[in-house]
Amino acid sequence: MQDKVLIHDIPLVARVGCTEVERREPQTIYMDLELWCDIGVAAQSDSISAAINYVEVRRETERVVSQESYALIETIAERVAMHILKCFQVKGLLVRIRKPAALAEFGVSWAGVEIVRTRHG
Repeated sequence: MQDKVLIHDIPLVARVGCTEVERREPQTIYMDLELWCDIGVAAQSDSISAAINYVEVRRETERVVSQESYALIETIAERVAMHILKCFQVKGLLVRIRKPAALAEFGVSWAGVEIVRTRHG
């Protein structure tokens, strides 16, 4: 069985798009994270120090997204995944990004990407 910490619908302000016009104005994207980890120790100890701290994950995710301008949400997903693997005790994760503005002119509610990454070794 794989334990998961779930953080869904994180609103993030990003400068993302393929054109300069699109990157000029920040836009809101939404991210879901599934962090695969053993929550047994945290559950038994009832201690935040043994758990994945949601606030810290959210803070670090926002830092990665806001630190630069991106052409692709694929790049944002990859950078967030690599950063979380580096900074938190997770075995792997799923990152899903939804970009509501991507196809709004065509009546599409959102376009997005979903990636899965695991810790090697």
